[in-house]
Order: sequence, then C-alpha cells, then structure tokens
Amino acid sequence: MFEGITNQQIVFGACLFGATAMVGYLIATRLTRADRDPLRERLSAGTQTHTREPIPDDRGIRESPVSPIVQRVSKAVAEPLMPKDRDEVSKLRRSFAHAGIYSTPAIHLFVMSKVVLCAVGVVSGLLVGLMFREPMIAVVLAAFEGLIGLMIPTLWLKWQISRRQWSLETSLPDALDLMVVCVEAGLTIDAALQRVGQEISLAHPDISRELGITHMETRVGVPRIEALRNLGVRTGCASLQSLAAMLVQAERFGTSVGSALRVHAESLRIKRQHVAEERAAKTTVKLAFPVVLFIFPTVVLVLGGPAFILFFQSPMFHRQ
Repeated sequence: MFEGITNQQIVFGACLFGATAMVGYLIATRLTRADRDPLRERLSAGTQTHTREPIPDDRGIRESPVSPIVQRVSKAVAEPLMPKDRDEVSKLRRSFAHAGIYSTPAIHLFVMSKVVLCAVGVVSGLLVGLMFREPMIAVVLAAFEGLIGLMIPTLWLKWQISRRQWSLETSLPDALDLMVVCVEAGLTIDAALQRVGQEISLAHPDISRELGITHMETRVGVPRIEALRNLGVRTGCASLQSLAAMLVQAERFGTSVGSALRVHAESLRIKRQHVAEERAAKTTVKLAFPVVLFIFPTVVLVLGGPAFILFFQSPMFHRQ
C-alpha cells in the first residue's frame, strides 16, 4: 500500500497541512478579539475630564477587528453546529472568559474555525492521497488531518487559558503590594483597584485588564461585593477567587483591609516560591530521559568511537 510513497510527497503533504493550520491559527487569533464597548468609551471620556490618567485601555474590549461581514458569515456557518444545550453554551462562554476573550461573536468564530480547519485537513489529506494514487492512503490521511484540524482550536483555547491563569497567578502578589500601599495611603477599595490597574498595566496587562473591568462594574452600579465575586468567577483563577472572598469578608466584618491584603500577598508569594521550588526539584527527573536517550549515547560514541575502531583493527580480529 505504501510502495508508491516518496519522501517528496510526504514532505509536501506535511508542509501543506502545516501551512493551512498556521493560516487558520493566525486568522482565529486575529478574529477572536472583542468588540468595542461604547459604555467603556463614554466612562473613559468622562474620567479623562477629572483626572490626568485615564482608565487603562482594555484592548480586548475596545478593539474591533471583526467586520460585520465576517460576523454574519461565521454565525451562518457555525449556527448548525452550535451547542443547543444552555449548559454547554454557558460552559463554552466560561472557557472563553477564562481565556480573556469577551467578544460576542467569539463562539461563532471558534466553531467556524473548527469547521474550516477540519475541511481543510480533509481536503489536503485527499489531495495527498490522490497524489499517491492509493484510495486507502487518501482516506486515512483525510481522517487524520481532519481530526487534527478539528482539535487545533480546542488546543489553542486550552493553551490560552493555562497561559492566562499562570500570568494572573504570578502577577497578583505585585498587584496586592501596590493595593496595600494605596489602601494605607487613604484610598478606598474602588479607588485602589483603579489606581493599581493603571500603574501595573505595562508590567502585567492581564491583571490590569481584570481590575479595570471590576472597577467599571462598580461605576455602572454593580455592588462591590458582586463585582469582586464576578472577578473570581470571570477569571477562574483560584488566587483571585480567594482574594475576592477575603475582601468581601474584610468589608463585612470591618477588619483592616490593609493588613488582610498584606497577609494575603505574603501567602501568595510564599505559594509562588513553593511552586518554583517544586518545578526546580522536578528538573532532574525530567532531564534524566533526554540525557539517557540522546546525550549519553552521543558522548559514548564520541569518546569510545576511536577506541572501538582501533580495537577492531587490532591483530586479534585479523587472521593471517
């Protein structure tokens, strides 16, 4: 079955599928940005008249690279394949929120990217199979590449969620230190959230964005406790959820917010240190496999190769 396969055909098929997958990934990355939020623009314009430093720009909310035509096409393509159950839709929206994507057409674009990449994978697999002139190879390659194209958007979404979770976990202690300074300087929790979101936007844009959204919710009338709870639910970060619970309890029982924030920041920093130490301890175990499989045979070959050559060229192995 594989007699007619050449290296050039295999390389061509792999390059074709890799190029289509990369183009699909770039298109999905470009199109899964959020729409412009008119409410945020009005509030930002009103804030600029009272303070020199505006609210941090939320790029994921304000930029709108998705044209209406693309939105209509994606909705038409993805509508038959959209999950009908409300729980499934809610779970998908929660996953997008954990990844930091709050765009309305993001789900339709996500489903459309699955359809497009799956179709491209099937077509490229069939084309490569036709080049081999083997129907069985065409079917196997079409199924394999179609499955990979179907999984690429899901894998990308999971990678975005894990990357953002790690970014929020590592940047939260720095944000809490700034919040302690702001609270002890006399600012309220709302003003401290706004100020920290402004100051930390360059170093940690993800947490700056979330703090800015929380501050905007309080400004439009959402109760502070509800806004803090939304912060933990929206991000899906355990550290932010514990921070929200701690602030709610501090406000409810009248304890010192500055002391609570300082203790919480110190515990998070210790936790981050323990995670780093755990990863460092796992390094030796992870290095054992590449050392044994790749580095050790190479060293033996380089060091023992000349000795083995001379040994086999000795008179012991040459009969006279």
